[in-house]
Amino acid sequence: MNEAYDPPQDILSTKSIVLMDVPKGMLVEERLKIADELQMFFAEVGIDASAYFQTNSFSSVSGMQEQIPDFILKRDIKNLIFLTILNPENDFILGMGPFNGKNHFYDKGATFWVRRTSDLKTVFSELTTRLKSDAFPKENLLLSNSAEFFEPTVSGFKQAYVTLPKDFEGKKIAIPTINTNPFSQPSPQALNIEAILSATSYKNELTNRMGAFTALAAKDSTLFQIINVENKTDADLRRARVDYVLHYIEANAQNVYTFLPFEKRVENKKGVLVKFFLRDTRTNIAYLGSEWDAKENWNEALNSFMAQINNMTGK
Repeated sequence: MNEAYDPPQDILSTKSIVLMDVPKGMLVEERLKIADELQMFFAEVGIDASAYFQTNSFSSVSGMQEQIPDFILKRDIKNLIFLTILNPENDFILGMGPFNGKNHFYDKGATFWVRRTSDLKTVFSELTTRLKSDAFPKENLLLSNSAEFFEPTVSGFKQAYVTLPKDFEGKKIAIPTINTNPFSQPSPQALNIEAILSATSYKNELTNRMGAFTALAAKDSTLFQIINVENKTDADLRRARVDYVLHYIEANAQNVYTFLPFEKRVENKKGVLVKFFLRDTRTNIAYLGSEWDAKENWNEALNSFMAQINNMTGK
């Protein structure tokens, strides 16, 4: 991003989309409280923030394409506002710039007004002064006082089974590649906490995960194959003789519970959970395993799910 002296000149006469990133483990109520405070300020100064998304929603399900819902794009949104909460007590980054209407939200080299502050009220005060000038034309927009949060639309699965496929003999499981350099191109990931505070550590974590996938494929190359599934349909995968795709969801516990239905499990986690599952490329049915083995640690979640598959195959 290039830095601008002022927010976009049409910020008061067009609609905006908002990306938020909060520390892992922050309670939903705390996140919504900050979003409501943000939305109330926007309404006061005349900014029409018409849709809110959580940054981590766009990287939560590995190997499954996620998009901004079409009905959001039809609102003719022109600008992007992002808020990264590095520390809910005293460290925030607020930015405003042009929204490109695509899944990665902004273009490389786009010009954004950005402020890092220990107190959002200080930035609010500065914005109020700037937006009152004649440089920012304002039209009669219908503004909301409450934040509206939206989930990305996910090309998910038709049904979920609490089991595994009965037979893996002669079958092929695709392991999606992991992008180990997620900041090489514009994306919501580049605005998240890990990217800003510890980009190297975050990239190392992704590299280690890809290493674990590579080791898994090398250990059993007859069953597993690493494939770049991005922009590939199930028909494409079937032509490549792929029977199943190994996915995982990594998100706040409540989102994991909602996305993957599983009877008679204990839903007592509040932080981030990781759960692996298989998806059939012919039927679009998800196989979650016979045990609910979601873990707070990515490697533990992978090892636990692989143990279930190994028990099924007798390896």
